[in-house]
Amino acid sequence: MSCYWSIQLHPRELGWAREKELLNKYNLIGVGDGIDSKQLNLLKKMKIGDIVLVRRGKTPIALVKVIGEIEDRDEDIFENVDWFRYSRKIKILSYAENRDVFPYNRGTLQKFVNKEVKSYKYIEAWCREINSTFLKKQIGLKLGKVYIENFKVLEEFNIDFKSSSIIVIAGVNGSGKTTLMNFLMEFIKDEVNDSKSFVEFTRYDEEKKVSVVDKLDFDSFLEVKMESGKQYKKKSQIAEYYKNHIRYFPSSTDLKDIKFLLPNYIQKLIYNDNLKATEVYKIIREKSTKIFSDLKLFIEFSRRDEDGNLFFKNSEGDEFLIDEISTGEKTLLSKVLYLYLKDIKDSVVLIDEPELSLHPAWQNKILKLYETFAETNNCQVIIATHSPHIIGSAKNENIRLLTGGNGKIEALKYDSPTYGLEFSKILTNVMGVEHLRTPKVSERLEKLKQNIADNKFDTEEFDKDWNDLENILGCDYFDLKLLKLEIAARKKNVPNKQK
Repeated sequence: MSCYWSIQLHPRELGWAREKELLNKYNLIGVGDGIDSKQLNLLKKMKIGDIVLVRRGKTPIALVKVIGEIEDRDEDIFENVDWFRYSRKIKILSYAENRDVFPYNRGTLQKFVNKEVKSYKYIEAWCREINSTFLKKQIGLKLGKVYIENFKVLEEFNIDFKSSSIIVIAGVNGSGKTTLMNFLMEFIKDEVNDSKSFVEFTRYDEEKKVSVVDKLDFDSFLEVKMESGKQYKKKSQIAEYYKNHIRYFPSSTDLKDIKFLLPNYIQKLIYNDNLKATEVYKIIREKSTKIFSDLKLFIEFSRRDEDGNLFFKNSEGDEFLIDEISTGEKTLLSKVLYLYLKDIKDSVVLIDEPELSLHPAWQNKILKLYETFAETNNCQVIIATHSPHIIGSAKNENIRLLTGGNGKIEALKYDSPTYGLEFSKILTNVMGVEHLRTPKVSERLEKLKQNIADNKFDTEEFDKDWNDLENILGCDYFDLKLLKLEIAARKKNVPNKQK
């Protein structure tokens, strides 16, 4: 178990005020060359993992954790800190901001063992705050297991999201990707009249300061109340919580939400933060540039006119209304930019077909945008997609493949590597695409291959089929070049009975 300590880094000069500089640059605490043996022995007795409050008199500076053994520096490497000879490596846990004064300021270094004294309780309370913040950040809200008894095409359906921060749901058309999204939203709204279906979430309980698992079923969102001797049902508090922490973005590119949010965002910064409109516009542009830096958007926010119309401009400075931007750009604004401006945190975000109208170069990078959002805002993002570019950007442990074998749809974890896989292999191995070319061309190419395998490549019919494919694909088509090499090898080694 960790022990608690306090230390003053410069015992003789309370006005020194360079503690943060020392902690930030060098990540250590220590004592000087002229310190008495008792204080030095205390520094030596510190154990890795002990918690130390750094102070200046009674003013708390930071809370740190010891991570290294004592070091003796005969020649101090720090400019103007020549007294700092004996040190311990530390990790900064938290800086003091608007904290009450520390109730103990005697000596350079002090260990606290009595749990009843104010000094011990002070450090313990600070540690609890840090752990609580860390735990909340680690947990947020995550979707876990889902069981659907009977909802449209999904019957006796199980899926486990394992509380990952990013999940990609893949599958052929009709496999239930969008149906799963719709079920989750209707379930949270208490519109699924099914007593056997359930959904599990892991969340952070603000009141108890712990992680809890909610297993929600049909009755979870209602609670029985008594009034004037009569029973009635009303929405439970948990229903309101999940209603406010589950967000769904369907496959459409409706700009209604962003057209409402953007003016409100502008007004908030103008009136609450007392900024000029031009300053707000600059903030929005800088935020958008940072969000979409990898995508290299060709447009940026320009201004809002007196009638509330939102204008964007291109790299040449030409202005146009938000409704006049491309469909792909509308997809990015209505989903990605909206998430950031809305300041959505500690939530589960469901996104159906985020690749809609996006160029393949953007599809390659869109998953990274959502991963960054999830990490930055402590959210879980669940994506349903047909895009091999998005699937190829995801780690296999984050993919759930919906299959419809034997008339029953199942959710499988995809065990083979997907990240960085060739798109052709994603299409065939993951998405079940049979032909990577136009089926008629694919069939003719397969016919050529079979004839070569049967050594039937010296016939008029074969020559005609070959010439037809060369006219379609070109003489330099790689697969045809490989087949020419195969024919040449066979002519050397296998007698042709067709001659």
